[in-house]
Amino acid sequence: AMSESDWARFEARVHEHAAHTPTQARAYGETIARLLDAAPHPVEPSPALDWLDWERRKSLRLLPGHIN
Repeated sequence: AMSESDWARFEARVHEHAAHTPTQARAYGETIARLLDAAPHPVEPSPALDWLDWERRKSLRLLPGHIN
């Protein structure tokens, strides 16, 4: 769900890439890829932290009266 103005901006970027790509689908893909490249990369948590966080959430779900 995007606003009409955001769709227009996205379509304008797609149109820019359409001149350099063989298909419309490729232009959409190229646009999305470039937007992802421009976005800041989140800091990746270590696998150990992911596991510990998962265990904590699992334990909380097992507690009586805990709302997920």
